[in-house]
Amino acid sequence: MADRVLSDVFWDLRDDAYDRPERWQDVSPVDVFQRLAELVDEAEQGQVPHSEWGSAVAARMIAWRAGLR
Repeated sequence: MADRVLSDVFWDLRDDAYDRPERWQDVSPVDVFQRLAELVDEAEQGQVPHSEWGSAVAARMIAWRAGLR
């Protein structure tokens, strides 16, 4: 998945919100951007390999909304 581009991450999140609106209905934009910023910070600090961080961030955002954290 190293060929994925950053926009793919956002499309994955959008698709999840479209396919499973119940996961996202009680989430404010502030919540989304706060969580996204936290995950990007972790990725930038080397906690996620750079080549995988986009996919990892999308997966962790979806898991967060699915209650899997």
